[in-house]
This record gives sequence, structure tokens and C-alpha cells, in this order.
Amino acid sequence: MLAVDRAVLICYLKDRQSHSASGFRIDGEYILTADHCAEGTDYRVLIDGRNVQARVYLRTGRRDIDLAILKVDEYLLIERASCARIRTSHAARLDECCVLAFPEWKGNGRAQLDGYVPTGEAAVLPGLDTAADTSQLTFKCQTPPPASASRLAELTGDRAKKFSSQWRGASGGAIVHDGYLIGVLSNHVLPEGDSSLAFTPMTAVDGLSTEGRDRFLAVLGSTTTANWPIVPKNWAPRPTRVSAAETGSAAVVDLHAGPDAESESLFHGGLLFAEQNQLAQAEDLWRRAARQGHTGAMNNLANLLHARRKLSEAHDWYREAAARGNVEAMGNLAGLLLATRQVRDAENWWRAAAKAGNTDSMYNLAILLDKTQRFDEALTWYRRAAEANHCDAMHNLAIRLRYRGIPDEAEVWWRRAGHKQAQKPREKLRGPVSRTPSG
Repeated sequence: MLAVDRAVLICYLKDRQSHSASGFRIDGEYILTADHCAEGTDYRVLIDGRNVQARVYLRTGRRDIDLAILKVDEYLLIERASCARIRTSHAARLDECCVLAFPEWKGNGRAQLDGYVPTGEAAVLPGLDTAADTSQLTFKCQTPPPASASRLAELTGDRAKKFSSQWRGASGGAIVHDGYLIGVLSNHVLPEGDSSLAFTPMTAVDGLSTEGRDRFLAVLGSTTTANWPIVPKNWAPRPTRVSAAETGSAAVVDLHAGPDAESESLFHGGLLFAEQNQLAQAEDLWRRAARQGHTGAMNNLANLLHARRKLSEAHDWYREAAARGNVEAMGNLAGLLLATRQVRDAENWWRAAAKAGNTDSMYNLAILLDKTQRFDEALTWYRRAAEANHCDAMHNLAIRLRYRGIPDEAEVWWRRAGHKQAQKPREKLRGPVSRTPSG
């Protein structure tokens, strides 16, 4: 549900002309809108029938991440809004989405726009590099304006202008699903018809610089997007590989079956490109293999996304691969969860991967146990990883054995870890392993 007092009309001056936009009250102090609506001066926001002065607080300065924050001059109490991530790793339809905006066709009064988001569809806007990794998605509005654009063009003879002017003022309206804020309207997608609107998902902040991302997240009351809920909630992976029987009907392959020849070929092709540091080509092949159900490709694709700070999509691929039994993905998912302070879930995934024989997860689990002062169990997992030839585990095990007063065994593991010099009293433990690849 979307409370109507969240939606606000924004008025401002730009090039000495009056303009209007839509906004969304994040809390009692901050208003979310589109970046291209934050290029003016003399901002006023209509809140509960009152004109409140505001100023531009944060901008992305980017058309593909069309987000901005205004700050009102007086605090007006309202509960902080919560954000959610849209699962874009698979094509689906996110229904029951709603926007409250102030379009021109409504006389800039408040309009309720109901619609859905096709999660596998990107919106390409004029002026954006179509080869760029744009964050724009599409909101399919099921509340169309009263006059179609084609009819307006027929009546006025001015197709280019009238095709989009009816939506003027709606930019900056927030899209809400199941009570969660998921995106901000950006523009009318002209070639797609009257009711197709481009929007920026909230997770697009991950594409900003570290400083810019952190400032936006601070206003949203978060430290990372990775711990936001994922929508649609009831999504479950669907079988993607089928074989045709003689009758022509399709027999679904077990999701937990081994990879087929095509996906295995794509996966190994990605490995070859990655070895040559041709990561764009590797990503393309791994993404294709992942969509066919190859868990190793899912994990390696997630590693690439993780390295580029696309944490929400990385999380989705890690979790799907982990759920299908990929032990490297289990460990990598645990590392991502730990970074977002989800310690219990991280431990559970590392423990599952460690019990399945993954040495990096044995080692990382031991570090977590060590830091939480469960020293006996930490020593057990250091030893198991060390016995499986994990060099960093040998190093840490040697240090812990020396602290325990077992210098002879400590010296054995210290030498096996590759050290030429004897262990000194203040040697430091090594840190966790991150982003273990499949292959």
C-alpha cells in the first residue's frame, strides 16, 4: 500500500520558467525525485496542502541513474520508507505496482498510476549510450492518460511535442510494490506507446562512486542495497532446459541435473576469455550458461558483478547457485552476507559449504569462529582446511597452535605454509578468501 501523503508536488524555476515534478517523502526531512528535476532553483514542495521550501541536497548528475534528493526546511514527521530490490536476473512480471504522480494530463493534480514491471526488459532513452550498462527499467502503466499520443498528434500536427507533454510533471514519482520503494519515474519511453514509462530502480545507486553511493544510502537509512528485500517475493527458479520427445512435447530436465553440453561449452568458453582478461566476453558467455542452469557460470558471473559493486544482482546469482548446491557460490554468498552484517546467515552458508568439502569455506568459517571467540571449533576447521592443503589455513593454524603452547606442531604447519623464517611472537592472522571461482 502507498500512503497518499508520501507523494508530493514539486515546483521550481529553471531558465526563468516555472516547472513541476513529482516527489516521494522518504522521511520527515528528505524528498526523493529524479535528477533531471533537480537542475533548477527556488524549490517548493506541496506537503499536506502546505507549501514548504526545499533545496537540492544530493544529485547523481547522471541521466542513466536519474535520482536526486531534496531537503525540506522544516521537519514534518513521517515514518522512514523502506526500499526493495527488483530481481532482474530472470524475466518475470512484477505486478501490483503503483505510482502517485502529478502529470500534466491530470492538470498536475495527483494521479494514481497502477501497473507492472517486466523485470527482463530494459528501457533505452534518447541521448543515452545504448552500449552502456544502463540501469533504466520500464513501468507499464495500466492507467493511461485520457487522450492517446497518436490522437493528440493528429489533432495538433506536433507529434514530437505532444507525444510526451501529457506525462510532464510525472517525473520523480516513486514506484512502490508491496509497501516497498523500488524506483523513480524518469521519462516517457516514446517509441513504446502512451503508457510505457522509464524508471530508475533504487539499486542503481550501486553504480555511483563509493562516496556518492554511501551518501544516498545514508539518506535511505541503509549501508548497502544487498540487505534490502527482493521482489517479487514468491519468485522461484524455473526449469530452463527442455528436451523434445518424439511427440513434440517438452520434458523438463531436473533442476539439479548436471549441465548439458551447450551450457558446459559456454562455461568453459567464459573461462578461456577470463584467463585472457577479456571479461566482457566472459560475462556474456557465463550469463548465457547461467540462464541455462549452469551453477558454475552463475557463480562466476556473480563474482564479476560483485567486483563491479553490482551487489544486488550478484546476490541473486550467488543465492540461486548456492540453492542448487554449488559450494563455491555458498561460500561467496556467505562473504557477501557477512559484509552486510548478516552474520548468522553467513555462518550457515559457510558451514554448509565447509561440510561439503570446500576448503576456502572451511578456512573462512574458522576465521569467523575465531573472531567470535569460539576458539576450539575454529582450530578444528583451520586444521581440516590445512590438512586439505589450504596455505592460509596452515598459517593461521600455526599461530593458534603456538598460542596454545604446542610449538612443535605449530612449527610444522608454519614451514608447510611456506615460511622460511621461524614464527615470531606477534605474527598476524591472515584474512578471509573472497570470490572463489568455479572452474
